[in-house]
Amino acid sequence: MKTIAIVMLSVALLAVETPVFAAEVQQASRSAGKLKQDQGIDLAAELEQRELVVKDRPEAPENYAESPTAQRLEGVANRHDQLFEIYDADVQLTADFDGDGYHHALNVVFDVDVSYDAATVYAKLYLSREGEPWSQYFTTDLFDIHGDDVTDTYEVATELVDGYAPGYYDVLVEIYSLDHAYMVASEVLDYHYLGKDITLEALYWDEVYVSAHGGVSVSSGAGSMATLLLFFLVIQVVIAARGALALTPCKKSDDNKKNRLP
Repeated sequence: MKTIAIVMLSVALLAVETPVFAAEVQQASRSAGKLKQDQGIDLAAELEQRELVVKDRPEAPENYAESPTAQRLEGVANRHDQLFEIYDADVQLTADFDGDGYHHALNVVFDVDVSYDAATVYAKLYLSREGEPWSQYFTTDLFDIHGDDVTDTYEVATELVDGYAPGYYDVLVEIYSLDHAYMVASEVLDYHYLGKDITLEALYWDEVYVSAHGGVSVSSGAGSMATLLLFFLVIQVVIAARGALALTPCKKSDDNKKNRLP
């Protein structure tokens, strides 16, 4: 009975730990951006100085038409002679402390072109984990673009601190112009666009810490706890099975005992 109770407790704990991703209701990150060719700004140093941005994790897709931003831009004149496109973009993954293939930092690089003249634009960046609603994590400063000039390529460095469960992510880049009322260009950076997976997790899941005995350990959040509980559960099942076999009476031995009785 004691073994059965332990097994049942292990199953209950495992069930609690497994869906921990769904319990994350807030996301925390920091980002910094600049024109890629601007050598006067150290993007890594700029990122370290940025304050942490904490926001609610979206539960449903954004309805842009009803948002305050859309209402505020009503009536803004459009330059109909200008067409925009994100000519090229890339995502570079960095910072994988525990070496599990999931990174807690990324750089998004994109080159926006305009068909005629120049334009002043800014970008909004979003993340989506495996089909979940898009979650905006950064809005760039204003920057100028000139035709199809590659020197106006923009780069955004981001560190995901908390609220981003391990998984496969997509990046959405939206471009807005000061001379246009609404978004002028967008691109989804996923496996089909990049030819590679974007595997991310928050720093919370990727931390490495030094134990009191001087050893280095890796913290992978509740995922490691679930693995340990599963291992513990398997051990208990094996022990219970061996105990049941040991208690099963042997028929041949019982027959021999009866034969020895007077």
